[in-house]
Amino acid sequence: MSQELFFTILYIIAFSIILATGEVLHSILKVKTEYTRKFAHSTASLLSLTFPLIYNSYEYVLVMGIVFFLLLLVAKWRHLLRSIDDVSRTTYGGVLLPVAIAGSFIVSVWLDDTKLFILPILLLGVSDSLAGITGVYFGEKLRKVTMFYRQLNKTYLGSSVFFLTSLVISIFTLHYFLGNYDTLTIVMALSVAGATALVEVFSSKGFDNFTVPLTALIILLLF
Repeated sequence: MSQELFFTILYIIAFSIILATGEVLHSILKVKTEYTRKFAHSTASLLSLTFPLIYNSYEYVLVMGIVFFLLLLVAKWRHLLRSIDDVSRTTYGGVLLPVAIAGSFIVSVWLDDTKLFILPILLLGVSDSLAGITGVYFGEKLRKVTMFYRQLNKTYLGSSVFFLTSLVISIFTLHYFLGNYDTLTIVMALSVAGATALVEVFSSKGFDNFTVPLTALIILLLF
């Protein structure tokens, strides 16, 4: 058995444990679905950040992406994962997460640029989750974002948290890969944070799990 196949099996087991843990937290410990969703979202995203240490090509990650996309799609259709899908609103965030992770990794391998995977997934696993938890925790106490006379299902505090954490993450990540804090690094970080924060505000039904990493990728490629 090859090392990559061995670790792929371990990853599948680990991701399955994350889903099972969410079910235990929700069904037995009665943790709200909004929190168990973010738990699965964050831990799966952060675990996937180790992919570049294991894989030199994208085939195994593509297979895992397809497997978990289909698994989560069937689970959503059959209402099998209440820790993810037991919410009143329509959301496709869970299904789109493996697509975003696998897609970002594939692009990073194609272009031989690891930051094209690390930065988008960090924003997805940290900034997006913190913004969502902030909105859930404070609930209706927070003022919703209004643009063009239309009230969006986002809060000003949540969006601010997203932008600030994205900016910090972008600065340190780009410094790690580029090796300096010059004007270009700061401009790139501001562009990534600003663009992804704006896209996150307008993304509904969980599509920010796809649009945030996609936007980060596009901005990085423009530089």
